Amino acid sequence: MISMSSIGVSEKSKNRWKLLKNHPQESYENMINRIISDSAEDDSFSVEELKDIDEAVQELKDGNGIPHEQVMKEFT
Repeated sequence: MISMSSIGVSEKSKNRWKLLKNHPQESYENMINRIISDSAEDDSFSVEELKDIDEAVQELKDGNGIPHEQVMKEFT
């Protein structure tokens, strides 16, 4: 048997959560887990993005970064 727990939420939150359900009978547990899963997928990086990040980190390690002061001058 799965152990269950309850949480306390305001009526305002409960009413907002109802709007996030895919259908009225969807459980809050399923709704929350679906939203968490969707959010986790949005936060992942593509292979190309990870490659770009690795290259940028290596450039910094090699001393090829742009000083903070120079960046601030360009954007202020």
